[in-house]
Amino acid sequence: MDEAGVSAVIIPNADPHQSEYLAEHWQALKWLTGFSGSAGTAVVTKTEAGMWTDFRYWIQAASQLEGFDLFRQGDTDVPSFEKWLTQSLSDNDRVAIDGKMMSAAQAGRLKKKFAQKGVVLDTTMDLISGLWQNRPTKPRTSAFDLDVLYAGETRKEKFSRIRKKMADCNADCHVVATLDDIAWIFNLRGKDIHTNPVNIAFALITRETISLFIDPAKVSPALETALKTDGVDLFDYDKFYATIQDPDTKSRVLLDPERISDFIYQTIETHSDIIEMPNPAVMFKCLKNEVEISHIRETAVKDGLAMVNFLHWLDTSDAPKTEISAAEQLLNFRKEQEAFIHPSFDSIMAFKEHSAICHYSADPDTDLPLSPDAMFLTDSGGNYLTGTTDITRTVHLGSPTSQEITDYTLVLKAHIAVATARFPATARGYQIDAMARRHLWQQGLDFGHGTGHGVGFFLCVHEGPARLSTLPVDIALAPGMLLTNEPGLYREGQYGIRLENMVLITEDQETPFGKFLKFKNLTLCHFERNLMNKTMLNLPEITWINDYHRMVYQRLAPGLDAPIRKWLEHKTKPL
Repeated sequence: MDEAGVSAVIIPNADPHQSEYLAEHWQALKWLTGFSGSAGTAVVTKTEAGMWTDFRYWIQAASQLEGFDLFRQGDTDVPSFEKWLTQSLSDNDRVAIDGKMMSAAQAGRLKKKFAQKGVVLDTTMDLISGLWQNRPTKPRTSAFDLDVLYAGETRKEKFSRIRKKMADCNADCHVVATLDDIAWIFNLRGKDIHTNPVNIAFALITRETISLFIDPAKVSPALETALKTDGVDLFDYDKFYATIQDPDTKSRVLLDPERISDFIYQTIETHSDIIEMPNPAVMFKCLKNEVEISHIRETAVKDGLAMVNFLHWLDTSDAPKTEISAAEQLLNFRKEQEAFIHPSFDSIMAFKEHSAICHYSADPDTDLPLSPDAMFLTDSGGNYLTGTTDITRTVHLGSPTSQEITDYTLVLKAHIAVATARFPATARGYQIDAMARRHLWQQGLDFGHGTGHGVGFFLCVHEGPARLSTLPVDIALAPGMLLTNEPGLYREGQYGIRLENMVLITEDQETPFGKFLKFKNLTLCHFERNLMNKTMLNLPEITWINDYHRMVYQRLAPGLDAPIRKWLEHKTKPL
């Protein structure tokens, strides 16, 4: 910092592709601070070092940080890192960040805020690479085709749709850096990021050419032939930045400032006109086609069988169990299912007070043995060729207290409020989010994460642009969107409860007041009758639970062994 003449450095948890989960090569935040969560930002000044993370990681960060003060982002009276910085610095002080690790939109917002306080944000500096010894190399896993039998649309058809959007805004070129968008556009999958089936790559789409920048070692001769047959030219990943610096290329370039790095934006702006608009692939990708929906329904049965087998094992097996061994057992049950590839994220197996840690991850030092005296939360998912799943269930391994039953029932009521919602086609996710929280708010309770997020098709388990959360995201909910429904309640040091299903937005009916939509449940796995206080449930809620449990049993029973089928029959009997 002294050599560079800067007073502070910002280190986000980020890569050049604006990814949520990172390959080890780009996990600079973990290298610097010791924090291993997926969301965080560190700031180092001449005299202080702090790290900001949201509610999901407050407890985890407090135990992992080394030499950094924890700022509980979103908590009362906790300033944002940019506000904290502007209060700490003086006029004309310079703040450094690697512009390849921050989106153009976020960098623009920060520059504006800092400028108001007389502070300069310099996005041209990488102060980490020269310090990070023994840095992991970039991943080199093999890319592979996702057959159109699963994708439901060829890549040439997707190219055509994107070029139509380009023509609509008179763009000559479109730059894509986000890995899930590239995976969707090119019908490619890989294993470059742990539990995320993507490849490290960039793409340039013009009206005449398609260029994919990817490590040649990832592409087999057969795949190379298939891509070239579809009009794709392959270039080495490391040649991308040189390509976009070409000053001879004067054109109108479509860029999404939220999904492109500041470095890319600033580079292209020097020689081309920029058209700012969302990546066309973002909305195309989130609206699942009929082939994808059909596969997702089948996948829900497979994943439901794995979950019921697991919960039966958890309930009946006398073998010693720990949080880690439970995760291994569930993975084994998923591996038995056809077309399973790998988990969609590291399973959260959280016993006792660990279940109050929203994104808890067991390791050998924290691995609790399971015993019949407390709550156990299991949040997991699978990536199958036929779709991605995400499910959370909370059980009690012994006799629950009256407070635990009350809390579970409140979360279940919140879940049902979303599951049964009807809403106009103009509705936004934050409006549905409030429906879930109402039951908790009335008791003076709340939870710090969103009620739901988008889910990819054999892609990232967290997918935009729509979400159900308190954030005022201005994206209309639309038929074909695949979301989660996962309200929760967490009592720090005691236990946590979360109940999560995946839901598909479908058309409901047209009324004189417009078109209405609803959620169609996809996940198949029972809820815990012994944690429900029936007196807190109204008749429509009881009817929903009974109907749901009847469907779960009918869909899953044919695939279960007789003892487990009998067990599930008991678990799903009417209230």
